[in-house]
Amino acid sequence: MGNFNLLASNSSSTPEYIYIFLMLGGLGALLIGMRLLQEATEKLATGGLKNLFKKTANSKMAGVGIGALSTMIMQSSGATTVMVVGFVNAGVMTLAQASTYIMGANIGTTITAQIVALGGVSSTAFPLTEIIIMLTIVGVLIYMFVGKKFTKMGHVGNLIAGLGLLFLGLYVMTTNMNGLFTVNPSIQNALVNTTNPFLLLFIGIAITAVAQSSSAVTSIVLALAISGAVIGGSGNGVLYVILGSNIGSCSTALISAIGSTTNGKRTSIIHLLFNTFGTIIFFIFLICYPAFMEQTLMKIFPSSPATQIAMFHTFFNIVCTIIFLPLSKQLCWLSEKIIPEKREKKSKSALLDPRFLQTPPIALEQATNFYHQMARKALQDLNLSIEGFVKKDESISSEVDKLEDEVLEMSKDLIEFIVQISSEGISTKGSQRLSRMQLDIADIVRLTEVADNITGYTKHQIDDELHFTPIIFTEIEDMKKLINDQFDYVEKIVDMPSIALLKRTREMEDKIDNQRTFMVQSHLERLNKGECSPSSNGVYINLVGNLERCGDHLNFIAERSCHNISSNLHDSNNITHHV
Repeated sequence: MGNFNLLASNSSSTPEYIYIFLMLGGLGALLIGMRLLQEATEKLATGGLKNLFKKTANSKMAGVGIGALSTMIMQSSGATTVMVVGFVNAGVMTLAQASTYIMGANIGTTITAQIVALGGVSSTAFPLTEIIIMLTIVGVLIYMFVGKKFTKMGHVGNLIAGLGLLFLGLYVMTTNMNGLFTVNPSIQNALVNTTNPFLLLFIGIAITAVAQSSSAVTSIVLALAISGAVIGGSGNGVLYVILGSNIGSCSTALISAIGSTTNGKRTSIIHLLFNTFGTIIFFIFLICYPAFMEQTLMKIFPSSPATQIAMFHTFFNIVCTIIFLPLSKQLCWLSEKIIPEKREKKSKSALLDPRFLQTPPIALEQATNFYHQMARKALQDLNLSIEGFVKKDESISSEVDKLEDEVLEMSKDLIEFIVQISSEGISTKGSQRLSRMQLDIADIVRLTEVADNITGYTKHQIDDELHFTPIIFTEIEDMKKLINDQFDYVEKIVDMPSIALLKRTREMEDKIDNQRTFMVQSHLERLNKGECSPSSNGVYINLVGNLERCGDHLNFIAERSCHNISSNLHDSNNITHHV
């Protein structure tokens, strides 16, 4: 730290480029700190963050609160808005719900400015900035010596180090800005004397659109204010830059919406409309009230220009939310006029939107939802094939083939998405869940292969005019019910592994095995009595064997899901764990 102050005190002999280099280095440290802080808080809040986005209640206030809180956690309104676009694109969130989340995200993003503004209230009596910078080494030590063994403590270490780096970057930037302004006062004068409201607004829009982060731009504006160079002078000038940054922040969602569904595009438009209308209202207000800054914020926070700006940032977004929250339906209506409805084929992989990869816990939740959709479709395929055999309806085979193709396509999409989540980095528990999911996919696909086999048996039954007694079809329906019941248990156990559910699943598999034995023996007895044709024997035995294997595959999934907790069970059950 002494070197930076020494440069500032000997500014007359220090070249300008040295200050510029150090300022850029400080900006880099600040951005890395923001990123570390974002990633650490995001990972520490995995469960809570996941639950927040699942609670898409109809309450507008709940939507605003969830949007604000999630953005505070992720330290990025852009990330929140991009995920909201993804949820709307996937059809799990309505346009009206999305509008409230976006408003909340705008409020939540102001927390970054408030944190940065703390760097401007440090003093010799209480050296807040220096204390937080010192915490950088504390965070690094926690990560190095504790984080490798305890993952959560590692995230805590990164959070502390990220906060320290953020303040270190801010300190380096402001210290060297002071030196640069001393060496070349014309730079400071240019910033202070740029007072045209329209130009300042454009600067805020342009820089934020390029930087793709309103938090980063706001942090730079605050750093300038701390160093004594308030952009736009002593009046409302700097506030126009803040207004512009709010419009510029919409660029992230607009870019993300490219290639999304109609409602996905509308969501990004709502974000733009909300920020633009709010900016227009405040722009006109500030033009009409040029003494606003001097008569309000400067009086309330006289010793901290950075706090004045940060407070306006928060005030602006809260007031805009109060104004437009009751008008959320009108914003949705306007977005529908701007982006009219058009016929589009809904993507089978809408839940696997790449936007979710920015937040791996959310991506895992979406992958799990997609996994359940694929499994239910596979069961639908199996049930349809059984129905075709019982009704002697060969026309069903085309629908069975279509469902099988859809499941195969879904399995490929899911595997690709799982690989992408893993490459983004996720918790140990999440990584284990993804690994199990990959293995489960093969067992789910087997159900569609059995369905395909059964359509072949249906064709044999019709073409070869095989005769079966009515009781056989009743027994097949009984087997189908057992498989469906087992599927219900397995779906629950995948999400909530438990010994009790595992025991029920094992019991169901035993029932399916017993049903197969009973069906085969009954069939042989009927053959001996001449009630069934010997030519039907091969088809029936193979069909029953195929159905029994469906129970095996479902049980494999259950065993895999409960592998860790079931390892303590006694081997008296004599069941092999397939993992």
